[in-house]
Amino acid sequence: METRDLRLGHHLVAFLDVLGQSERFKKLRLPVTLEEHAEVGEVVRQTAGFVLDLRKAFDEQFRAFEAGSPNMHRHTKEPLRPNFIGISDSLITSVPLRNDGGNLVGIMTVYSALSAAAVVMLMALATKHALRGGIDVGLAVEMGPQEVYGTALARAYHLESKEAQYPRIVIGDELWRYFNPAIAQFEKQTTPVGRSITAIAKKMMELVAMDADGKRILDYLGQTMVDNAASGGNHRDYIVRPAYEFVLAEQSRIRATGDAKLIERYDLFRKYCESRLPLWGIAVTKS
Repeated sequence: METRDLRLGHHLVAFLDVLGQSERFKKLRLPVTLEEHAEVGEVVRQTAGFVLDLRKAFDEQFRAFEAGSPNMHRHTKEPLRPNFIGISDSLITSVPLRNDGGNLVGIMTVYSALSAAAVVMLMALATKHALRGGIDVGLAVEMGPQEVYGTALARAYHLESKEAQYPRIVIGDELWRYFNPAIAQFEKQTTPVGRSITAIAKKMMELVAMDADGKRILDYLGQTMVDNAASGGNHRDYIVRPAYEFVLAEQSRIRATGDAKLIERYDLFRKYCESRLPLWGIAVTKS
């Protein structure tokens, strides 16, 4: 085997997967008539086109986060952004948890990854697509400029494929343990950097909520997202309301299947969303 220098270290990994693509693929065929061209074109737009749009959305969120943190240029000359790679309809974000650019740079990059995942989750729902995901911390090898491989990726994938069960992003135990020591360590410091790291870590913890089944999830409709959206346009009417309408439609679709297990899961999905609607000034639909 070829000898390589492979760097091993702790990483945060977010693994997101687009749901429902296989059902849409069933409508793919080589079109013959003009009508078929239009139908197949819409399928391609809702599959490959949508995945490409999501990848672009991640990049735009990373750029927006960096633009909103101009003071970070005093701490690093490198772009303040997580690694990102798209594989088919899976979206993988990773952050090395090392001290190359200082503790503040590392924790800001983690915050960028979490906030981008929350925004993209909400955007996907608003465009009638569901995502499922997992985020955790673990060891991984850097296999390329944007790619990691190891325990961190395996944990995030396990959370997405086995623990999430319906459209949500589950937070792993190791990630939760990462927050608490960081806060405890930097709360003892009186330097501006120490205070900043403590404030950011607490802000990230506010992006995490306990779901009805006891799992920690990314709170993409919670108060932190409301605060972040306050100066970013009319999220309520153009993103949150359409997302809620999609949740209601998905619940109706699942109920029609008669699958008791899925019905229960999508009831929880709706329950989470409706528990956050008052924060956005949106009335709950009675049904």
